[in-house]
Parts: sequence; structure tokens; C-alpha cells
Amino acid sequence: MQDRLLVLFHKYVNDNCSEAELSELFELFSLSGNETVVKELIAQTIEDIHQHPAQIDTYLRTTDAEKILSEIIPHTSDVAHVPPKVVPLRWWRWVAAAVVMTCVGLTSYYFLHPSPNKSLREVAQSSRHTSSSSNKATLTLSNGQTILLDSVPNGLLATQGQGRVVKTKTGEIIYSGAEKNSDQILYNNISTPRGGQYFLQLSDGSKVWLNAASSIRFPVVFPAGERKVFITGEAYFEVAHLVGKHAQPLPFTVETDHPAVQNPGYKVEVLGTKFNINAYSNEPVVSTTLLEGKVKVHAYNSMQSQVLLPNQQVNITPKGEMNLTQPADVNAVIAWKNGYTQFSAVPLSAVMRQVERWYDVNVQFEGHVADIKFTGKLKRNENLSEFLKILDLNNIKYEVNNSTIIIK
Repeated sequence: MQDRLLVLFHKYVNDNCSEAELSELFELFSLSGNETVVKELIAQTIEDIHQHPAQIDTYLRTTDAEKILSEIIPHTSDVAHVPPKVVPLRWWRWVAAAVVMTCVGLTSYYFLHPSPNKSLREVAQSSRHTSSSSNKATLTLSNGQTILLDSVPNGLLATQGQGRVVKTKTGEIIYSGAEKNSDQILYNNISTPRGGQYFLQLSDGSKVWLNAASSIRFPVVFPAGERKVFITGEAYFEVAHLVGKHAQPLPFTVETDHPAVQNPGYKVEVLGTKFNINAYSNEPVVSTTLLEGKVKVHAYNSMQSQVLLPNQQVNITPKGEMNLTQPADVNAVIAWKNGYTQFSAVPLSAVMRQVERWYDVNVQFEGHVADIKFTGKLKRNENLSEFLKILDLNNIKYEVNNSTIIIK
């Protein structure tokens, strides 16, 4: 029987379990005769989580972790006595949640604990919300022509002045062309819808990742001596290091480009560097987070500026006030670029704003539920129904009405 438990456990770890096998695994976990084996599996899982935290893929409030674990293993008190060298004891409540999701999974837990939220079945069957962000974007050329990048064939898309636009076999957009001295600058715009994301490479070799509901406006070919782009929403940059006149580094500037953005006159000056900008109009602050290099952030409405070093973040309020965070949670900030979203004690309201953008839905709150804090990590390609199961696990009541989620 224990051999069967090990077989099913490893099948689940490799994402190869049927619903019947998941149910059987859950049953085997609860048998007292398997207690030793189960504890060993949990201890090993905790150690794996400690060594490879990027593999944890769940949200769960810490107050619910032991409750769920106790439903799987009748006597959980001994499990908490895993040797301290495996994982710091202060991590226990957080790790317990991850262990449950790793060993049993949301599907198995939800199968045995039906949701009180009746609309979840309809969401699960809906093709509209089968998954979150994918490679979708619209390119607007300098002459106003629009191109749907997710459906256009690969190859040369356009020639504009001295610049060329090519879509590669992997779906990336690459601009090329030597810098020009002409007074006329041709601009292109790439925008992603809610539920979309995209990658492009500018004519200077700089790379840009656009998050959902975002845009970037940029020259087809940068003019001599200047590199400036304009964004809305969120973007991650890896700026190419170029040398200008007198052997000086050629600056690269990013400005916000939307009248609804709460921080007008927001600008980031960079040299060769990697950084993330979150400038969504419905977020309370505009955030810049630096991974490598050096940037200088300006807020013109308050005449303040801040130089950032690696692993620092500055948040700008609507009044232009700057708040520096160091060290910043860099992995959480750029998790979206790597196919995840990661939070650490973040209010549910902030989580749901991202859900709106991933799944192209609207979220409404009733009461003060938005104050609940979440910590965890979720794959961005999870179905909306899988995310709603997480709300169920946290005893959060909601209602789904067409494309609107009402949190009660």
C-alpha cells in the first residue's frame, strides 16, 4: 500500500494523475498506517520548497494552512516537528499550505470539498476565461495602419523610412535600422489587451516585455543622440548599452504616456540596465524597480528625483511623493515576465486588480473583504476557475455574473 502511495505521489508531482488517482492519493494520505511515509514525504517536500522556493505555486492565507493540513493528516502536530535544519520554524504556516497544494493539489482538495459559490461551475465550463495572459498585441504603424500581431504571419511586416519591422518564428517583434539625423521621427505603438502580453526589440537592441493592458510608443528608428519611449501600464526593460558623443553612454528615457496616469511628468532616465515600471492608472502608486545598473526617477509635479541602485524600488504617490523600498522583492515584481504572479502580504484588492488584467474580467467588492492579505505564487496560465478555487479555500464568498466577479 505504501508503494502505491509513493507511485501516486510521484505521478502527481509529474502532473500525471487522474482525478480518480488524486482521490486515491488523498485517501492513502489519511490512513494511520501511512503516517510515517506521509511525514517523510512532507519533510522532503518542505526541504525542496526551502531549496527551490520558485516552485511554490499557490495562494493561501496562513490562518487556513493548518486547518487544511489537518483534514489530510489526522495528527498534524508531529509534522511541525520537522528538524529545524530542513526549514526555519517561522516558515511553518506558510510552508504547510504549500505542502498541501504540492502533495494533494487544488483539484483534489476541491473535488472533496465542493464550493459554496455556485457560479464556479459555469466559469469552469466557459471558453471565455479558460486561461490568462497570452501573446496578444496590436501594432499601430506610423501611417495609422493596425496589425494584429498574434494572427499575422511571420516575416517582414513593414518598412518605414529606414526602419524594418519583422516578426520572428517565435512571435517576437524585432525593429532594425541605423539611427538617423532627420527631423522627422516615425513612431509606432504596440498595445496589449487585458489578457495579453508581448515582447519586442527596439531598433537600438533594447528589449521590452509588455504586461497585460499596457502599451509602448517608440520611434521606428531612434534619432541620433536620443532614445526615448512612452509607456502605459507595466513594462520590463533590458536596455542596450550604447556610447554617444565624447564616448559618453547614450541615455535611455522612459516616460508615462497616458492622461489618466495619476503621476503626470513621471520619467525614468537609464543607462545600460534592467528595470521594471508599473504605471497602471488604477494602481495607487507608480513603481520603478531596478535589477541591474542605475536609473534616476523624476516626478515633475513635485520636482523630486531619486537615484536607484540594484534591488531598490521607488513608489511615487499621486502628489509626487517618493517612497524608497530597499531591498525590494525583485522576484515578485518581475514574476509576471516569467509566467507567474507572486505576492507577499498583499491585500486581496491588489490581487484582484491583477486578476482583472489577466482574465479580462471586472471585479467588485462588497464590504471590507479587500483588507485580506495574501502571500503566495500562481502560474499565469492557470484557468480563472483554478484561481476561484483559491478564494474558496480561503472561505471568501463571491458571485460570478457574466464577466464580473463580485467579492462579498
